[in-house]
Amino acid sequence: MNLLNSGIGYVLFRENVFKDTYVDKTMMVDTFYQYTKRLNKYVCVTRPRRFGKSVAANMIAAFFDKSTGEKSKALFEKCRIGTIKSDQEETFAAAPQGPETEKLCWPIQGSLNVIRINMIDLLTESVQSCEAFLSKLDAQLREDLRQQYPQMNFSGEKELTDLLRQTKESFAFVIDEWDAVFEMPFMTEKDKEKYILFLKALFKDKAYVHFVYMTGILPIAKYTSGSPLNMFHEFSSFQDAQFYPFFGLTLEEIRELMEKKDFIRPSLSDLTFWYDGYIRSSDGVHIYNPESVSRALIDEQCGDYWTGTGPMNEIEDLIRNNVQDLREDVIRMTGGETLSVKLSGFSVEKGNVSTRDEILSAMVVYGFLSYYDEQLCIPNHELLKKFQRALSSHELGLRQTLAESQHLLNATLQQNDKEIARLIESLHTEKIPFFEYNDENSLACVVTMGYLAALDKYRVVREDKAGKGDADFTFEPRNRRDVPIILELKYNRSANNALKCIREKDYIARFRDYPSVLLVGINYSEKTKKHTCKTEMGKPSDFLQ
Repeated sequence: MNLLNSGIGYVLFRENVFKDTYVDKTMMVDTFYQYTKRLNKYVCVTRPRRFGKSVAANMIAAFFDKSTGEKSKALFEKCRIGTIKSDQEETFAAAPQGPETEKLCWPIQGSLNVIRINMIDLLTESVQSCEAFLSKLDAQLREDLRQQYPQMNFSGEKELTDLLRQTKESFAFVIDEWDAVFEMPFMTEKDKEKYILFLKALFKDKAYVHFVYMTGILPIAKYTSGSPLNMFHEFSSFQDAQFYPFFGLTLEEIRELMEKKDFIRPSLSDLTFWYDGYIRSSDGVHIYNPESVSRALIDEQCGDYWTGTGPMNEIEDLIRNNVQDLREDVIRMTGGETLSVKLSGFSVEKGNVSTRDEILSAMVVYGFLSYYDEQLCIPNHELLKKFQRALSSHELGLRQTLAESQHLLNATLQQNDKEIARLIESLHTEKIPFFEYNDENSLACVVTMGYLAALDKYRVVREDKAGKGDADFTFEPRNRRDVPIILELKYNRSANNALKCIREKDYIARFRDYPSVLLVGINYSEKTKKHTCKTEMGKPSDFLQ
């Protein structure tokens, strides 16, 4: 079998269960099934890449698939959902066929015809058109029905829906990556509509549908005022009061995982620095990308794992649609600022975003930005690096190059105060002249741009908690042989005043274990329109109060 009762969901889910980084989310099966029985049998869950959508899809397929009933039963009984079975044994015995058991998932475990489809698997090199894609899907489903129901009459030009109806049985559809075909270069707007109508014909108002569980990145396309797929209830990162606990990892789940499996490296603080920043709209809890955390624990080091799974030009492609309105927002967020913006609707599903809000919405949908309580920001260091790479390209109309940035870093390490001030001023007046200085935040954004090259050697943090306050910038070396840097900004004060602030607030304590530390103070004078810089190098003990 290719798609019908194939057992693939069980095989893939079992692989996940036995991984050292597996976090048990099996209670979702019960939550999902109770939801379909009470409210709606059509469910679509959309999340950014690598947030556990496919694992959940395989889990649901594994639980209900009749071809692996006993094997999956033994597997799930060892998971959290197995506690439901234990608690409900008396209910099963008292009314094994009664209406009460219909509300529970265990009585039908391993008893459904499951059609599991990962749309990405169908997109092979031989598929070069929407017609070829739909034809391949149709053919595989027909072949599976022939094998499962050899007694049926397949003669004539019967529609696929007629064949499914002819079985007189019900089917659970588990569709993973429903929107994958939208990313194919051959797909036109008419093709997308054709695909949507295919799904409508397959699912809508069909008695043979037991339930449909569908996942993807994009919300279901609304090509008409009355969407062809309006029977689906969508649960996204932004609106989800049902399934939010089952996607992404919380800090507590990561802590429990590390203790259970004796993971030591990277530290919890490193994982937080690299991957914390997404916030669940339902309860305000911070969540982490499971793929990134898992890879970091396995490799024993943090890195750019999630963003490395997709094309690196996605952000640039979005920004290119409206450079003028977006570049200042992107630079400010890269500099650590949070934007106050009210995003109404996520129109990315139409595939032709162009306005500022549409592009920002698209970035939220893809997981590039975090949006909570009408505040928009770059969620974490992993995504920050992706934006910084976008800034180093030519797509934003900036002439700043990594070579110039390296020049600024070298001048800083050489304590060339005049050159530092000159380069910062040049960056402002020549490279991003659209920035109007009105506070330290604006200056911080320019400094962020200037030190892009430092990211290879330093962990650069803005508003870093140190000593008796928050240092504007700290540069923690990735190699302890390099000197750490503390950079403080002032507006209409003086560079010396910035250095005094570093000393008085004991920011140096952040690097007390290093042999030396470099202090950098930068001031911008609104009156003279000039930047000044002052640096100091010394042992941390020489500066500490």
